Amino acid sequence: MTRQNIAERGEAENRPPGGAAPAAASVYDSGLGRLRGRSAETTLLTSLLLDPHERLITLTGPVGVGKSRLAYAAVTALTRDQATPLTLVDLADEPDVGVLWHRLGAETAEEVADHLGHRDMLLVLDNCDPLVSVIAMDIAFLLRACQGLNVLATSRRSLDIRAERIVPVRPLPTDVGSASVEVFTDALRPYYHTALTGSEGQRTVAAICAELDGIPLAIEMAAEAVGTHDPWAVLVRLREGNYADRRRLRDVPDRHRSVADALRWAEGDLTAADRRLLHSLVVFEGAVDLPAARVVGELDVERAALGVESLVHKSLLLSVDGRGGEPEFRLPHMVRIHYRKELLRDAERARHVYDRFLAYCLDFARRTLDGLRGGADRAELLTAVRDRMPDLRQAVRLLGERGDNDRLLGLLTALAEPLLSHGLGEEAADDIERTTAAPGMGGVPAAEALMSVGCWALNRGETERAERVLDRATELTVGEPGAAARVSGLTGELLRRRGEMDTAATWLESAIKELDTLDDPYGAALARRSLALVRVARGDATAEEPLQRALNELPGRPAGAPGQAGRAVPLIRADLLIALGRVRRELGRTREAYDTVREAMRLLLTVGGPADVAEALETVATVAGAEAADEQRAVARCLAAAEALRRRYGLISDDLTAVRTLDQRLREGMDSAALRQLRAEAQQSGLRDALIVGLFARPPVTREVAPRAAEWLTPRQREIALLVADGLTNRQIARQLSISEWTVVNHLRVVMQKLECTSRVHVVRAMQGAVP
Repeated sequence: MTRQNIAERGEAENRPPGGAAPAAASVYDSGLGRLRGRSAETTLLTSLLLDPHERLITLTGPVGVGKSRLAYAAVTALTRDQATPLTLVDLADEPDVGVLWHRLGAETAEEVADHLGHRDMLLVLDNCDPLVSVIAMDIAFLLRACQGLNVLATSRRSLDIRAERIVPVRPLPTDVGSASVEVFTDALRPYYHTALTGSEGQRTVAAICAELDGIPLAIEMAAEAVGTHDPWAVLVRLREGNYADRRRLRDVPDRHRSVADALRWAEGDLTAADRRLLHSLVVFEGAVDLPAARVVGELDVERAALGVESLVHKSLLLSVDGRGGEPEFRLPHMVRIHYRKELLRDAERARHVYDRFLAYCLDFARRTLDGLRGGADRAELLTAVRDRMPDLRQAVRLLGERGDNDRLLGLLTALAEPLLSHGLGEEAADDIERTTAAPGMGGVPAAEALMSVGCWALNRGETERAERVLDRATELTVGEPGAAARVSGLTGELLRRRGEMDTAATWLESAIKELDTLDDPYGAALARRSLALVRVARGDATAEEPLQRALNELPGRPAGAPGQAGRAVPLIRADLLIALGRVRRELGRTREAYDTVREAMRLLLTVGGPADVAEALETVATVAGAEAADEQRAVARCLAAAEALRRRYGLISDDLTAVRTLDQRLREGMDSAALRQLRAEAQQSGLRDALIVGLFARPPVTREVAPRAAEWLTPRQREIALLVADGLTNRQIARQLSISEWTVVNHLRVVMQKLECTSRVHVVRAMQGAVP
C-alpha cells in the first residue's frame, strides 16, 4: 500500500467537515521497499502506535537518518492489518501552521477539535521541524480535547509536551554486509556496480559508511558520487571534508539536494549561542565531553551544559558512550563539515577557535604525562589517549603547518609513551624525528624525545633507526652531561641487543659512573639493568649486583625527567625485577627468579605496557616448571599471550634463545591442536588479562642441576662448550676457531639441547662439573 493509498483511505473513512485534501506523495514513497536495517524499529513503532496510552510519538534524529521512511513503513504495516483512520500532512515544502489546519479542513486548532470530537484518527505530521515551537501547544490542546486522536510526528527536535513519547532514530550499523552497505549499493548506479566486486571494495564501502556515521542520506549522496571517482577516491574526499557535488535524482526534494541544503532547512530555531558553540565544536574530529566544550567554547559550566543540551535536543550533537560512564558527544560528519566550512569563512574567528583547541590538546597531554608519572590508573589514561587520537593527530598536523615546533615537540614528548610504546600512533616517531631536525630545534627536550623513539625502535628490532636517532640525540646533548649520559646508557642497550657485549659494557659502565656523579638514580637504574643483562650473557656470576643496587637506590617518588628517565617509578622497578628474574634464571636459581618476576607482574597490573608485559610473561614461562601436561598448558598459555602482544604491537623478543628452546619443548610435548587453540584465545586478551594468566603459572620444581657427561658432545661441540666456560663470546670463539659466528651459534644450540641447559651460564656450570 503506498502512502497515497493510506492517505486516501483515511480521508474517505473519517474526514473532518470541510475535507482535508489527500497528502501529497513524498519522494520516499518509492523508497519504502529500500528501508534497510529498520525491521526491529518498525515493529517497535507499530506496537507503540497500537498502544492507546501512547497519544503522541515523535521520531527524532539527525538530518537524513531516515525518520520519514521509518514512520511511513510503520504506518503501512499498521493500516495493512486494520482499518486505521489516518490523515498524513507533510510540512516539508509548506511549513506554515495555516497550511496544517487547512489540510485538516479547518482554520484553527479549535475548529479541528470541534470537527473531530471523540472520533478515532491517527494524524501523521511529517517533517514538522520548522513548526515545532508554533504547533506544540496546539497539539497538546488537541490531545486533551480529542480523546480518539493519536499523533505521530517526525522532527529533528521534540515537541516537549507531557504527552510526548520520544523515539530516537539511530544511525545504521556500518560494518561489512550491514544495512549501511546495502543502502550504498541501492543508491549506486547499476553500471558502476563493478566497483564493489571483491572484499576490498566492500571494505571501502563499509569505511565510507562509517565515515558518514551510518546516516542513509549521506551514504546515498556518497554512492551517487561513484563513477568517475571510485569508492576509495570518494572515501579520501570525505576524509578531507569534501562531499561530491553531483546531480541527484530528478525527484529528490530541494532540501536533500546537498548537505548544505539539508542542514539549512529548519535552521531557523538555531540561536546565536547554538551557532557559536557549533563553530567551536567543529574543530574536534572525535567525541567531546563537557570540559572540552567549556575550554574551546570559552564557557562556564552552566552555559556549556545548556549549550550542549540545546544542540543534542536539536539532533546536531549525538550522545555517545563515554569513559567510565561520563557523557560524551559527537557531531555527525555532515554537521561537522558544514559548520566547519562556515567557521573557516571567518579567518580571525577560526584562528582563535583552533588556538583554544590546541591549548586543550596540550593541556590534555601534560595531564596524561603527569598521570603516567604519578602512578594513576594506566589503563584508563591509555584508553583516554586512544579515544582522543583523531584530535591529537589533528593537533600535531596543525602545529606542524604553523611551524610551531616548540609546542609540537612538547605535545609529542608528553605523549611519547602512549603514542610509541602502546602502538597508538606510529607516525609519532616520524613526527618527532622531523620536528627535532627543524632549524633551531635542540637541547634536552628534543634529545629526550629522540630517546623515546630510540627505545621504541629497539623494542621493534629497528636497530638502524635506533642508531640514527641516538646519534642525533648525542649531537643535541653536547654540554648537557646528564642528558648525554642517559643517551650513552641507551646506546649501551642498543649495543647489547646487537650482541656487541664488550663494547656495550664499556658504554654502560661509563654512563653509570656519570649518572651516579650527577645523582640521577632513574637513568642509572636503566643503565644498570642493561649492564646486568650484558654480564649474564657473558657468563659473569656478578650479573645480579647492578640490579640489586639499582633497586636499593631507586627513590619512591615519581621520576621528574621526561623521556625514558621520566617513566613512573613502579614501571622502572618492574623492569628491574624482570631483568633480575632473567638473571636468576640464567644462574640456575629458578624459584627465586619465579618469585621475582611475579612481583614485577603485580606492579605491571597498573603500570605495564605491551613490551614490559610480554617480557614478564616470557620470563615467567621460561622459569616455571613444565613437566606434567597441565603444567605445560599453563606455560604454553603464558607464551601464547606474550606472542600475541608482540604480534599486535610489532615487538620482538629480547630473550629469543630461552623462548625458542621452551617453544620447541612445548611443540614436542603438547598436541598441536591444543597449542593452536591457546594461541587463538590469546589474540583476544588485553594486557591485564595476559598478566593474570602469568600470575597463575605454577612455580618451578626445585631440583639440583646435574652435570651431563661431556662424552655426549662431538669434539667440536666440546671445544666450543669449553670456550664458553672460559667466558668467550660467540664472536671471540668464531675468531679463535676460524669459523663463522653463525656456525658457533648452531653448535651452541645443539650443545644446550644435549646438556639440557637453558643458558650459557648453565653450559658453564655443566662443563665445570664435567671437567676435573
